Amino acid sequence: MVVHFFHLFHNFSFFCSPLIANVHGILLLRSPGPHEVTSPLIPTPTTVEALRSLALHISLRLPTLLTSPPSSGKSLLLSHLATTLHSGVKNQIVNIHLADTSLDPRSLLGSYVSSPTQPGTFEWKEGVLIRSMREGKWVVLEDIDRGSSEVLGVIKPLVESLRLAKWIGGRASLEVPSRGRVVAHDAFLLFATRSVVPSRTGKFTNPVFFGAHKFHEVTIPSPSPEELRTIVESRFPRLAGVVAQGIIRLWESIRALGSVASTRDVGLRELEKFCVRIDNLLPASYQPMDLVSETGEMASLSAVFPNPTVREDMYLEARDVFFGAGMLTTSARTHVEAIAVTMAEHLGLEEERRKWILNGRTPEFDVEKDVNGRATAVHVGRTRLSARSTKMEIASPVTRPFAMHRPAALLLSRIATAVFLGEPVLLSGETGTGKTTVVTHLASLLRRPLISLNLSHQTESSDLLGGFKPVDARIPASALQERFLELFGGTFSRRKNAKFEESVRKAVGEGKWKRVVGLWKESTRLAKERIMVRQNEESMYANLFF
Repeated sequence: MVVHFFHLFHNFSFFCSPLIANVHGILLLRSPGPHEVTSPLIPTPTTVEALRSLALHISLRLPTLLTSPPSSGKSLLLSHLATTLHSGVKNQIVNIHLADTSLDPRSLLGSYVSSPTQPGTFEWKEGVLIRSMREGKWVVLEDIDRGSSEVLGVIKPLVESLRLAKWIGGRASLEVPSRGRVVAHDAFLLFATRSVVPSRTGKFTNPVFFGAHKFHEVTIPSPSPEELRTIVESRFPRLAGVVAQGIIRLWESIRALGSVASTRDVGLRELEKFCVRIDNLLPASYQPMDLVSETGEMASLSAVFPNPTVREDMYLEARDVFFGAGMLTTSARTHVEAIAVTMAEHLGLEEERRKWILNGRTPEFDVEKDVNGRATAVHVGRTRLSARSTKMEIASPVTRPFAMHRPAALLLSRIATAVFLGEPVLLSGETGTGKTTVVTHLASLLRRPLISLNLSHQTESSDLLGGFKPVDARIPASALQERFLELFGGTFSRRKNAKFEESVRKAVGEGKWKRVVGLWKESTRLAKERIMVRQNEESMYANLFF
């Protein structure tokens, strides 16, 4: 009887309203609108269990803390649930990075700012947290364990309002100083994340940040090797079989080496990036295969790819993903050398060949041109980038001299691969080593627009995104004055109206904008009258003539 009841409950969503979503057995309300869920999440036992736990917390409207190793899919799980429950809503999730040292309570709650419509006055502008509460968004506090005590103290009353003992249907609320209490929308939810490396036993340390005991924690373990293979084969079908298993073994061997200071940790994000590069590297005719050795185990990558050139290119891709940084300390160099040796063993590369690939191999560089001598593409290393076609271009743009020596060719090859795959690139080096010059040269060859921004501690977000800023009235007034003088001289006699022009110039020079606008309007009225008189005279003469 219990089995039949569970089976009926499990399939209840098939007979329910489309406003109900079944999240692996947990029924949740869904917002009205289209419900075409397209999510890159791949269901595995770990993700299914995590989704069930999150769905239970969502049903109870509890503040939830997601704890997992770095890049284990916390954001992907929340994005999947938001798409499932609010598929017709854009930007349902609002991420707030608490690790940002410039974040203060005013950014969350709001503050008085200069009014953009009424100069000289101030108006209240709500912060991102209050605005999200009113709009019913899902707020995700990224890296909450790295937030300041001041910010966590502001968030704590909001977390307490979502406690388990609240009455049914109770909403989150927060007291804003001098603005009263703000009650959140019914769809508002609060999440927090923290990335922690588990111990050898697989357990996570307890959260110790201010107000941590108010959150309800959901731990997300790292996927098992079997789950990793399922994820890789689902995301990259051409790597299915022995290739996926070999890549995972290589990745696990690198992770087993640990990490040191000045080197980044190797996580799932690096595994995915490496799979993207390998899938792009393989020829279009490649088909997945499963090779078994004489001992019954899956064959190695060197057996699957007997061509040494392919394995050399795979080694270079692994270098760019796992140990591509160049500025390293002495201890970091030893660690990087161990990674390089481990990868060479998995790819079946001897020590001499490995050293030649890293220190002696120079990538090819070739600029493809059409019959008119214009560059159509740039082939550098393992990547080919097409140049931008411009019909209005008559002659090739003049480029600065560029010395294509080996370090420049190596850097261009690595940048070109990242550009082709749409990866962000961080160039580190001393001043004057040619970082900007290399990027400028590549953009010039491809005829791509390049925008350089010099960032500093004084750079604000409005410098990148835009915003309201106080503007000196003399700047637009000068442009309007020049246009006014041009039109005035073409309409009236400047000799007879010299005093009028002088009075306008004097008012502009003294900054008497009210008088300036009045003179401009008066001259515009007189010009309209003169134009009307002239048009009437022309029409009258035309009627007399005919």
